[in-house]
Amino acid sequence: MWWYLFDVILFQSCFLGLYLLFKKETFYNHNRLYLVATALLSFVIPLLDFGILAFSFGTEESTSQVARQFQSYFIMGEEVNLTPSAGDVEPQTFSWSLGTWLKLIYLLGIGVFAIKFSIGYWKLKQLTQNARFDCMIDQVKCYRLSNSENAFTFWRSVFIGDQISEEQRKKIMTHELEHAKAFHGLDLMMVELFRLIFWISPAHHWLKKELMLVHELQADQVAAKNLNKRDYAQSLLNQAFGTENLNFSHSFFNHSQLKQRLMMLQKKNSRPHHLFKYLLILPLLGLMLTYTACKEDTQEDILELSEKAEIEKYKAEFREEFDQAVAQYGMFSKDMPDKFRITNYNDIDSEKEFYRQNVIMTYLAEQLVEKSKNDPQLMSKNQELLEKIRNSTYEDYLKRIENKITTITETKVTYDDSGDVPFAVIEQVPLFPGCEGLASNKEGKECMSKKISQFVNENFDVNLAKDLGLKGTNRVYVQFKIDKNGDVVNVQARAPHPDLKEEGERVISQLPQMQPGKQDGEQVGVLYSLPITFHINE
Repeated sequence: MWWYLFDVILFQSCFLGLYLLFKKETFYNHNRLYLVATALLSFVIPLLDFGILAFSFGTEESTSQVARQFQSYFIMGEEVNLTPSAGDVEPQTFSWSLGTWLKLIYLLGIGVFAIKFSIGYWKLKQLTQNARFDCMIDQVKCYRLSNSENAFTFWRSVFIGDQISEEQRKKIMTHELEHAKAFHGLDLMMVELFRLIFWISPAHHWLKKELMLVHELQADQVAAKNLNKRDYAQSLLNQAFGTENLNFSHSFFNHSQLKQRLMMLQKKNSRPHHLFKYLLILPLLGLMLTYTACKEDTQEDILELSEKAEIEKYKAEFREEFDQAVAQYGMFSKDMPDKFRITNYNDIDSEKEFYRQNVIMTYLAEQLVEKSKNDPQLMSKNQELLEKIRNSTYEDYLKRIENKITTITETKVTYDDSGDVPFAVIEQVPLFPGCEGLASNKEGKECMSKKISQFVNENFDVNLAKDLGLKGTNRVYVQFKIDKNGDVVNVQARAPHPDLKEEGERVISQLPQMQPGKQDGEQVGVLYSLPITFHINE
């Protein structure tokens, strides 16, 4: 946003700087067209997309859904809620950055100018409502103002005070009718809108001043055609002081412009060849378009670098927190806060969440590389996978989601020398009794999670925590392995109290024998982690 505001102000200032070269010319229609057109151009040019001018050298083929692949390396059981629990909610804080303050100041400025605009418009409407309709001239309505010496045009209506003499009235009417017939009010409302949006721009306040002067000079030129210029100049001076200048209208008695109008009345008409001065806008437009094209590439580079730096900083901070959590709780037991848990790949809903998962997947890939040191060929494949994960970006993720790419290029790896195979490459998941005969691994996994959750609900002593005097939300994290024979072994638990830890291990140890997982026709062991949550009402 700030770049856009800067560009609009810069371009408008350049256009007005060039305008000084032919401001003194008597080509008032051309000057009006120039001011209106350049105001629109300064607004539009920064919005133009010159991406078509950039050369595309292609991008490196991104990795496939590595996060989903690693997420599936272990069966992560669905959380078992023994009693309804609201869970832990991390407090959110709001900090007032410099950017936030600048946006607030900018919006407040727009609000102030909008109020000023509304008050001025209301005052003008109040004045015009008290006017009395006089006549219709060339489809322009003419009104008389009671007890007033003002004369002005508002949109397609002319208002003249009844205190102005009839002789003056005729000269003023010719002038004001030109304002109405030339639709000068439309220019004025446009520039007022620009002033409201770009209130911080001195160029846009200058633009209004110059445009209103051109309007007056244009009307003076028409009105003085059939009059003696000296007499018309005298009419400008008569009663000019003591009258009121109204916003959003063209006042015949504009004090600030009086001197310039009198000078331009005496000026001879500009020679036709002076029109060539307006061609100077072409090289200026060329420079602006070149600047915009170059700046867009530069901005993209700067933005990309700043975003990369911010992402790397965020990943480093999160990695430090994650390593501490792994050391305290253990990665595969999932005994850590919610933000360190592995999320389903398709459930990632923000850039930060994606890079959190990227940090976790990087950690898991590093473990694979470490455990495959004795197999150079396998280690090379795992190292390649690690680099793909590290280089994976949120943009790649969004592109894959948009293209609905769901296939996964799976890398067959052996996690360790015990024969256990990651769940991502297993051909047949372990099956809980009653889950046999299902058509796919996905259905088997869902059935297994449901059966285990039901078993724990039926066998866990939910009153134990209350008897121990524990309060609020309590969690027990249990890790175990379903070995090659389908037996539950290596049961380990972590809990806020030793008795809860013992109860978690007791319940899981009672799980029935299951149909073991299979890979390449051979039975293999699979790790399983299960969080058990219950809430004690205080």
